[in-house]
Amino acid sequence: MIVLAKKNYGTWKKIFAVFFVCLIFSVGNRSGTDLTYEQHILSAATDHYYMTYFLLPMVLFCCYTFIEDDAEIVISRFGSYFSYFTRKWLGTGLIAGSIVLSQSIAILLSGVGLVRNNTWLLHEGALETDLFSVLCRFFSAPVEALLAVLIFEFMGIWIISGISMWICHFTGQKWTVRILVVLYVFSALWIKISAVQHLPLTGLNHLLILHHNFTTPWRFWVTVSTVVLLILLLLLTVRLFWRNKIRDISIKQHGIKNYYLRQLFTKKNILIVLAVVIGITLYKGLQNPFVSSGEEWVYFLFLGHGAGYFQIFPFLELLIIGGTPLYLLAAFIEKAVSGQSLFIPIRLKSRRELMAAIIRIGICFILFYSALWGIAGLLSCFGFRYVLTKTSVQVLINAVFMKGLDIFLQYLLMIVLYIFTKQVTVGFLALVGANFLCILPQNISAFLPFGLSSMARISILSSYPGIEAVIADSVFLTGILLLLGWLLLTGQKRLLT
Repeated sequence: MIVLAKKNYGTWKKIFAVFFVCLIFSVGNRSGTDLTYEQHILSAATDHYYMTYFLLPMVLFCCYTFIEDDAEIVISRFGSYFSYFTRKWLGTGLIAGSIVLSQSIAILLSGVGLVRNNTWLLHEGALETDLFSVLCRFFSAPVEALLAVLIFEFMGIWIISGISMWICHFTGQKWTVRILVVLYVFSALWIKISAVQHLPLTGLNHLLILHHNFTTPWRFWVTVSTVVLLILLLLLTVRLFWRNKIRDISIKQHGIKNYYLRQLFTKKNILIVLAVVIGITLYKGLQNPFVSSGEEWVYFLFLGHGAGYFQIFPFLELLIIGGTPLYLLAAFIEKAVSGQSLFIPIRLKSRRELMAAIIRIGICFILFYSALWGIAGLLSCFGFRYVLTKTSVQVLINAVFMKGLDIFLQYLLMIVLYIFTKQVTVGFLALVGANFLCILPQNISAFLPFGLSSMARISILSSYPGIEAVIADSVFLTGILLLLGWLLLTGQKRLLT
């Protein structure tokens, strides 16, 4: 990582340009104002015209110098492309820190000689009144706001660097330039056109300029959700699909893990899970007559089936959402173990390696499926015109997290059943039957892990009955740890017997 960081540090000339231009802008903002030192440096650090029309293009220009992949001989030293990419991305933090540091020095120097007073009080008619009135709701003093602005800017530059590298790897430099230009134009128009500001879309400016995320109550959470989903998608694709760009690199390209990835992440399987996610989302969105808020919509989307009763349509919905990935994973286990004849014992060092590979690939597929539901929940809020609030985002994150834990626990249990029966169909059907245990008395069925991710069994919203989300997570994590421990310590010995 240090070597890559030093290599990328050839952008120092651009960083000096940031210092001088920022100093000119900051000194220019000082004239004609009656601000204290602390107020001035905050005002200079939040000048969105400077940040949009100079700093953002300069950041993209800096990124362009290192976003292209290094030579194959360099990548091969890291053992895998994923390791190379993540270490290179971490190394870009040095560039992000240097840009923010040089800008901070220029801002601090531009305010020398002003009166010190760390307060929000402004003289009447000051241009910064609107901005400060927003920031004072979140920060107790200008210096505190300044620190938050600089930290946010550092993270934004670092994230933009990673996204630029990611785009370049899969599309090449020419398409990267085109895509980044489009994203930059959107950011440049955002501060000029009010209609664009009300779109539920995240631009590069939202990653770089903190107060652009305070324009509406839902804007900050849209940005956070978009960044989290982008990072998950970035890491997943770099981990699983890096071959779409890099070829002829002999670093574990033909290993058992890569072979299993191709077995599970087929176009057919991806289309199946996409059809389930889109179909259920549209079905739920078109049938509900009573949902009136984003929180209720997310709750309704992940409602599932409750405990202590039985209803056919919610139960079928539960089976489709949870059963589809489990069916595909069951087929994967069958191919991975039963259908490989002498391939596995010859190529593998130990049974534990096989077990670990099956579990890791299953985790990747479940994360991919969960991410699809997170994206569906987020986009459907906008599509059906529900207001996205902090509470609705929290409900969505909880629902997706628990859905992933639910499917992962059942996947591990299916592996255990396969080890004892040598019939993967038996394990899958046993899990389907276990979901029927919802008809048991509520004080029993409420704590069973099968279908526990259904929002009908979770009291996330105060107006709905159910067990606490923390208790449900504890049930899932306890079961997962027990099953993982047994599989890796004991179960792997019986996998090929």
